[in-house]
Amino acid sequence: VDRWYLDHLETISEQALAEPIAFTFTDGDKGCMTRQEMLTHVVLHGGYHRGEVGRMLAGIAVSPPWDTYAVHLHRVEPARRLQVEI
Repeated sequence: VDRWYLDHLETISEQALAEPIAFTFTDGDKGCMTRQEMLTHVVLHGGYHRGEVGRMLAGIAVSPPWDTYAVHLHRVEPARRLQVEI
């Protein structure tokens, strides 16, 4: 899926990104967003759900996992911790 988005962004024009698209929200209300706004929504929406799950876990006394970009980078590239003097 990530590759599809990256390829799409390489080929879509500024004019196409600015094109408004009408849609229906899940509650039945009508909406309209540009393609650029929709792509931004896709990128940001996952963070909303991660925060929501974190609140739910805290509500049942479970510590949420370290789910941040910074932690991810250092887990997949442990040498990063050794590169910088503080």
